[in-house]
Amino acid sequence: MPRSGANAYAIAIRQVAQQILPPPLGATTVWAYGSTTDDGSFHSPALTIEAQRGEPVEITWINDLKDASGAYLPHLLPVDPSLHWANPPGPVDTRPRLAATPAAYAGPVPIVTHVHGIEAGEDWSDGYPEAWYLPAASNIPAGYASQGTWYEFFRKKCGGAGWSPGQARYVYPNTQRPATLWLHDHALGVTRLNVYAGLVGFYLLRSTDPADHPTIAGGRGPAVLPSGQYEIPLAIQDRSFNADGSLFYPDSRFFSDSYAGPYIPACGVSPIWVPEFFGNCMMVNGKTWPYCSVEPRRYYLRILNGCNGRFLVLKFSDPRIDLWQIGSDGGYLRAPAKLKQLLLSPAERADVIVDFSRMRPGARVTLRNHGPDGPYPGDDEEDAADSRTSGQVMQFRVDKPLAAPDPTTHPAQLAMPSLAALQGGVERAIALLETSTLTADGQEIPVETTLGIVDAAMGWPKGVKAVAWHDPISENPDTGAVETWALYNFTEDAHPIHIHHTFFQIVERQRFHKETGELKGKPRRPGPEEDGWKDTVVALPGEATRLRMKFGKDGRFVWHCHLLEHEDNEMMRPFRVGPPQAGEPA
Repeated sequence: MPRSGANAYAIAIRQVAQQILPPPLGATTVWAYGSTTDDGSFHSPALTIEAQRGEPVEITWINDLKDASGAYLPHLLPVDPSLHWANPPGPVDTRPRLAATPAAYAGPVPIVTHVHGIEAGEDWSDGYPEAWYLPAASNIPAGYASQGTWYEFFRKKCGGAGWSPGQARYVYPNTQRPATLWLHDHALGVTRLNVYAGLVGFYLLRSTDPADHPTIAGGRGPAVLPSGQYEIPLAIQDRSFNADGSLFYPDSRFFSDSYAGPYIPACGVSPIWVPEFFGNCMMVNGKTWPYCSVEPRRYYLRILNGCNGRFLVLKFSDPRIDLWQIGSDGGYLRAPAKLKQLLLSPAERADVIVDFSRMRPGARVTLRNHGPDGPYPGDDEEDAADSRTSGQVMQFRVDKPLAAPDPTTHPAQLAMPSLAALQGGVERAIALLETSTLTADGQEIPVETTLGIVDAAMGWPKGVKAVAWHDPISENPDTGAVETWALYNFTEDAHPIHIHHTFFQIVERQRFHKETGELKGKPRRPGPEEDGWKDTVVALPGEATRLRMKFGKDGRFVWHCHLLEHEDNEMMRPFRVGPPQAGEPA
């Protein structure tokens, strides 16, 4: 992406028309990141940012959701104003007290960008959900807040350079191992909608240090991985469309479970929010069901599950094509992992080597999705995706001649960079919960998903307590501390849990008794595809998933479920590293 200076970018968010569906179907209006100096750079997903380890990058993020006259643009999708959300009309960053079921919010849109996977950055550069800001539009209604609760505090903390109405300047240290990162919006209570509207992109962190990369096993020198045109980032997302090509997203809770009310205030059910949504079209890099022409050789695929709520179970239609995973969220794995299929929850990434050399010229092979068209329950594949639509991701066509002999190292011969295991640390017991309500006709439906704490002194199940976004901080590690978090999943489905600011190692998973907390059976070590640094983990239902991590700089960060509909309705919590900061918002 074009720079505004050395290692500095000015990146805006604008509304554009993009040909996502194949012609003659119409273009789709989306929101996209792009350079302020190049109108043609706006695309969803964004043009990839490439950074070097050890070289900080500065980005000024600009909310430019305005029309040609400078007036704000309303959201493309239905915003539920009954949630605990940014709420520019006020009171800001709250769940408003409503006297009647509200219509969808149609005002200016709050935005704040998070680079997912940055380690040890400053809290003011993390994309904190309450540090959002509206566009600097000419018609912001009187009485509307133009920024979130934490925006001004962070502006002052960093000195204010690059912070002004409609924008904020973040700095990314890039001190961590090379890895596939990504960026997306993170505004409180509207993340699901802003991401679905198109605000996604890759951020690839590279390194020129040979010690950061694999060698050939047996000390036979540096390994060679596919690069250049043979390295392909793939952002996989599911979407649905209206007949005119516009994005479809539900505008009523009725879409989810046929519940037609009553809603707030007569009942605790929000009228527009849905617990999850699964599109019926698979989109890769901004195109539905695309194809890619390849040579008969190895390729390096950097795969992102960018879906709001869909778990992906990926495999190729031809069994001769192996999946060798060599990297995860935080960079290279401890050892290459040969897989029959690749499970990716929303927000997880996988660096994969695939070999098309055994395919005959002209062969076509499909990357398929065997995950469900609904919540992911675990290992059960009875509800696999529709093979006609969401079961197909993209096609690879082996229709290009081999340009030169393939010099790359076979994945089985790779010796990966060393990865030390974390030891010790305080253990915290944390709960993943779902809150339901009984409707007037006796129907039990989910109201929200939440995080919680487990107070062992009170015993089980009394000690399991839900905590909301606005409740006092319950996770407060010391600077430099190592901690183990045990995630007890009391719900019926798997949740991808993401922790900002740090990477973790998965220690083990174990079944537990929901009434007593007693662990059952033998603990299971992570599979080879998870044996590395992670920032997102699949917490399976009825299991305690233990993670170990080390916390860096002081500050205010968040952790949450990355099912975006869940994150937007209370399944997110702030945590603080170190002591409270002087002057921080209450």
